[in-house]
Amino acid sequence: MASQEDSAVNPVGKILSVCWNAGALAASYYDIDQLELYAVQQAIEPRPQYVLLRDLVQRYRPLYYVVTGPACFLEDCREVLGIPAAVANQPAPSDSVDQSGGNASQPLNVKIVEYTAQSQAQARGRLVAHKLAGMPPESSERECRTFLESIVPFEQELLVTSVGNLLLLLDTVGDTLSPAQLVTRINLVTPSTQLVIDGLTYEALQIFDASRHPSGFKCGTDTRGLSVYSLFNKCSSKNGEEWLSRLMTQPIRDRAELQHRHDTVQWLLANVRYANQFDQCLKHLTNVGLLYRKLLQGMARNVDWKMLKKNLYYLYSLCKLCALTLEDAQVAGTVVQELGQYTRNPTNALKHVLYTIDKCLDLEKGDEENKVTMRAGLDPAVDRLREQYDGMRKVVLESSRLGLETLQLDMANICVTYLPSFGFVISTQVDEQLQRSGIFQHESFDLVFQADNTAYFQISLCKELNDEFGQMVASMIEHELAVQTRLTTFVGTKFPEVMGVFKLAGKLDALLSFATVAKMHRYVRPLVCDGAKVLQIQGGRHVVLEHRRTYRANDTCVGETNHHLVNVIAADTSVGKTTYLKEVAIICYLAHVGSYVPAAYAKIPLLVSIYTRLDHPESIFSGRSSFMSELYQMASLLQNATASSLVLIDEFGKGTNYLEGKSLLIASIEHLLKRGDSAPITFVTTKFTGIERFLPTVHRNLLVRVHRTPTDRQSRSSTRTSDTLDVTSDDPADPTERLKATYQLAFRAVAFAVMKYHQAAGGQAPATESVRALMESTPITRVPEQCLEISHPPPSRAVQQHNKHANDDVTGDGT
Repeated sequence: MASQEDSAVNPVGKILSVCWNAGALAASYYDIDQLELYAVQQAIEPRPQYVLLRDLVQRYRPLYYVVTGPACFLEDCREVLGIPAAVANQPAPSDSVDQSGGNASQPLNVKIVEYTAQSQAQARGRLVAHKLAGMPPESSERECRTFLESIVPFEQELLVTSVGNLLLLLDTVGDTLSPAQLVTRINLVTPSTQLVIDGLTYEALQIFDASRHPSGFKCGTDTRGLSVYSLFNKCSSKNGEEWLSRLMTQPIRDRAELQHRHDTVQWLLANVRYANQFDQCLKHLTNVGLLYRKLLQGMARNVDWKMLKKNLYYLYSLCKLCALTLEDAQVAGTVVQELGQYTRNPTNALKHVLYTIDKCLDLEKGDEENKVTMRAGLDPAVDRLREQYDGMRKVVLESSRLGLETLQLDMANICVTYLPSFGFVISTQVDEQLQRSGIFQHESFDLVFQADNTAYFQISLCKELNDEFGQMVASMIEHELAVQTRLTTFVGTKFPEVMGVFKLAGKLDALLSFATVAKMHRYVRPLVCDGAKVLQIQGGRHVVLEHRRTYRANDTCVGETNHHLVNVIAADTSVGKTTYLKEVAIICYLAHVGSYVPAAYAKIPLLVSIYTRLDHPESIFSGRSSFMSELYQMASLLQNATASSLVLIDEFGKGTNYLEGKSLLIASIEHLLKRGDSAPITFVTTKFTGIERFLPTVHRNLLVRVHRTPTDRQSRSSTRTSDTLDVTSDDPADPTERLKATYQLAFRAVAFAVMKYHQAAGGQAPATESVRALMESTPITRVPEQCLEISHPPPSRAVQQHNKHANDDVTGDGT
């Protein structure tokens, strides 16, 4: 289960276990870096949409899947997860997963568990048998179940099966850690608090800008440009970057948590001095979970213990700094308050672990000896053995000094240590100077082995000391290992609490990044309203585009003074329609991750989901045409959008012919209008400027804005100022001028087609029928009657009377 690095979307590896039956789904996933398990509560999940399952796959991008359910669900998973037709219970590392718009190149391992009464009982038994931190060592099965029931709702059979199957998988990973050490904590996640956004929407909005090659052969190539994530990534630590990615891949609709995040950002903006001090502590934090795993596996070196102590020191310093702000009434309800209150607990794990490591380990001496070294005074027996050992090390070093100085080696890089497998050895760093010294060919120095750019040698004295004092040194090492084991066990009991504080620090780093961006680019706090179907944005801007070119802010008003839930914007030129849709979507998205938004004022409804039909990355391996991909997106949008959704549709129908595309778009709009006040907040853009003639414009929930081609002078003027859409202004174009421009464009298109026909026919002029066919097949001449009226306007009444008299005179003369 090798993790695949993706610093933006998937900073840590996850294993996902899903269990579906009779229209309900439960899931759980294991975070490999944090050593924590998350149980996603059971929820209604109808087939074949699988909205929650697709969202889980997109949200977590797992490295491994455990799939449980009846045959129909397993068959559907082949499409949702991209599982091949023949899937065995063994891992399939070479397979790939589509993930509904996710990274199709990501390796997929799948384990199928048959959904039977026996498998359910086995999964339940495994969950009950699991030992978590905080449980008494000799707990009975009943006591363990009582403890677990306070975390996992055992009445949800699918959830118990999902968690149990995940634990059974962890039992077989072949790691040196026990399952109790692998899973240090179980957290409960409620899907009703998650905002649903599909993978294609993430790509269309450039949240992470995961570019994919059209051929599918270069899917792993990441060509990141300026994206929303890169714009917001001002974090000081890797831990903060991981939390920023978590917040941005997991938008929520929990109003209390959103207020908690917004309050924290607001306090940080008002207290810049403290924010800068927080930054100085946060930048020293690294991956504590990785260090802890090394400790449990017995692979920790002195540098790992030193790094752990450094992390704990700066984490404790951050908490003490946050404690200084508790007198401020505005800090209530923020992450800063949570960290500050932690230090007021005299039994907090951070202080105890720091004190214990400092008391037990001599990290400075460990650097000199390149090994974990116990501090003097901890055990008198070990101290006596240590004195004898140090004396022998000095003897070996002095005995080899003359030969090493003859070889012109720096004695500062020479170390004498004892290895259980070889005894006393002289170690030095392998570099160019060592290569030139000739030590590898020197008869007095015997190369024992070489690893990690370090060479280990023995001289004759080393071998004599091994024979005489080897047993004594082995006894000392045994005593030190026993002390180190007790220290590791103590740290393990405190690690879940330490990890909880570490996660709060990462969250603070991510929210500090939100505050930094808000300060730099004049963002405002959004007003998130629950229950009210109101979307009001004043001076909204696109977070990415405003950094690239001149951008004109737009206003949006839905539900505040009107009931226009379905808004249609029609323009026959590129005036920024797509940019406007993305602007609205990103503002709503940022409000649901806890960030400030690029606007002068924003009132955002608490959304359940965001669905878009903006664009689709084409690939020859998708098996779908561009238009078929559009249809799939629209079908998913119309089926899954609810009254609390935001729907954005951009130029649907452009992938097929004019009449069919316009008909499908009009039918989709009418379908949404039939929902009445239960329709989602919808924005539709199209190039069909005559669409208002086919829609019920008198409908109370519909608003249609038409922007037609301006005159040449107006077009040049608008090009000089901005190419973005002003959705609040009226169309200034003169209908007569618009029709003239349309006629001119149609004439040019037909003239170009006739010219091509003339060249292809060897210089012969086309027949009348051919010209008529060209006119009818040219899309821009769909209004031939209006164009002809403009090119041949009816004569005025005075002209008609003059012509009548002239005709009479001609008739008389002829007679």
